[in-house]
Amino acid sequence: MDQDEHQSGQWDDTQAATGAEPTPSQAELMDQIREVLAQTGRLPAERKLAEQLGVKRHQLRIALGFLRDTGDAPQPRPRNPRKSRRAGAKDIVRNTNPIEVIELRMMIEPTLARLAALRATPNMILEMKKIADQIDKGGKDRAGDLHRLIAQASGNALAHELYDMLRQIEGEVRMSAASGHNLRPNSDTDEHRAIIAAIAGRDPDTAERGMRRHLASIHQLMIGAGLTR
Repeated sequence: MDQDEHQSGQWDDTQAATGAEPTPSQAELMDQIREVLAQTGRLPAERKLAEQLGVKRHQLRIALGFLRDTGDAPQPRPRNPRKSRRAGAKDIVRNTNPIEVIELRMMIEPTLARLAALRATPNMILEMKKIADQIDKGGKDRAGDLHRLIAQASGNALAHELYDMLRQIEGEVRMSAASGHNLRPNSDTDEHRAIIAAIAGRDPDTAERGMRRHLASIHQLMIGAGLTR
C-alpha cells in the first residue's frame, strides 16, 4: 500500500463506519487482513498486525470495523483486568472520593463522545440505541454499559482502558461513600438519547456538548447530596 496514500485525506476518520463503502485504501487493507485470516485462521495482536501490514493502528481499526460489521473478521475478545491494575485501583479508592471521580469523567468523556461521533461503527450505534431502550424500560444499571460503549467507540484503545479503570474505581467509591443517594438526573434518558443522536449524526461538537451537560447534571446532584470533598 502506497505510504503517501496513507498520509492523504483518504484516511479521515469521518469516512469510517458511516455505512458507506470503504475507500480504495481501506478496501485494499481489508483484503490484506482477509489474507492473514485465510493463512493463519486468526488475527495477531492489533499492534503486531499493524506493523505487519505497515499501517497505523487507527487505520487498521477502521478496516477491522468494516470487516466486523460484515462478519468477515472476529469481534475483539473482552479484556481481563490485570491483578496489578486491580491492586492499584484499591489504593486509589482509599484516597479519592465521588467528586474527584466525576470531575475526571468530565475531563475525559466529552472528548470520547466527540471521537465516537467520528469513529463509531453502525453496529456500535445500534447497540447504543438498544441500551437506551433498555434504560427507558427500567434498566438503569445499563447506563454504565452505554458510557463504556461510547468510550470503546472512540477508537482509542488506551483511553478506553483508562476509562474502564476509572469506572471500576467509581463503582467502589460510590459503594462506600455514595450509597443511598439518587445520582441520576431526571433528564437522564433525554440526555442519553441526545448524545446517541449526535454520535449517529456524526456531529462531534454536539456529542461533546451533550456529554459535558449530562455529566454536569450528575455533578450537581452529587453536590446537592453533600458528597463534597
